[in-house]
Amino acid sequence: MITAIKSVLRTIGFIKDPPLTTRQQLYDFIDSRAAFVSQVTLYTYVKARAGTRFPKLFQNDDFLTSLRIARWHVYGAAICDLGLFAIAQLKRESGLNDTAARELAVEMLDGILLDYDQNDIDPKDFAAMGDTGKQRAAFTNWDLIADGPAAFQSSSDAVFRWAPIADDLKDNDEEIVRNSIHLRWIGVRRDLKELIKPSLILADWHKSERPYPPSI
Repeated sequence: MITAIKSVLRTIGFIKDPPLTTRQQLYDFIDSRAAFVSQVTLYTYVKARAGTRFPKLFQNDDFLTSLRIARWHVYGAAICDLGLFAIAQLKRESGLNDTAARELAVEMLDGILLDYDQNDIDPKDFAAMGDTGKQRAAFTNWDLIADGPAAFQSSSDAVFRWAPIADDLKDNDEEIVRNSIHLRWIGVRRDLKELIKPSLILADWHKSERPYPPSI
């Protein structure tokens, strides 16, 4: 609830976030925004489809288990989407080569996802979310995802796949669901572009004990 309120206040300009100048600040930004977008999109969709039955669903253990599983899958996809978008901004602004961008993507995804201690889904499945992001980083077109929409397909796919809603209903909702999460990402993309300080973040990366520091 607090995160949601802060997000609204940011949108209307009452809260100004500080610049992102270190790795940890960037990690925290990606984590918080991915969690907000994924949870609000998923819960809003489920609530809209359930209608007046929504409160009763929270008395159903099977439904709650499915919702928790869905939440983590959508969150993991959102982390990968926003994380690669952030790397694309660093690459565009600082001239990183593809090898360095891939190294930073791997380190970033591990730095965020490996911190979580959760027991709603199999740890191997949770780790596989980060692996999917790393595979994308190995073959992605960084210029394409730096512009925005192309970077955020995985989170859109995850909401549509994992939401605990009957498949025949999902077929009717696909366009609405995908538009919903893409619209929520617009403000996040804008904020990240405004706040990120590529030279300072990369300097912070250089100070860490890395075998192959980012190349320019």
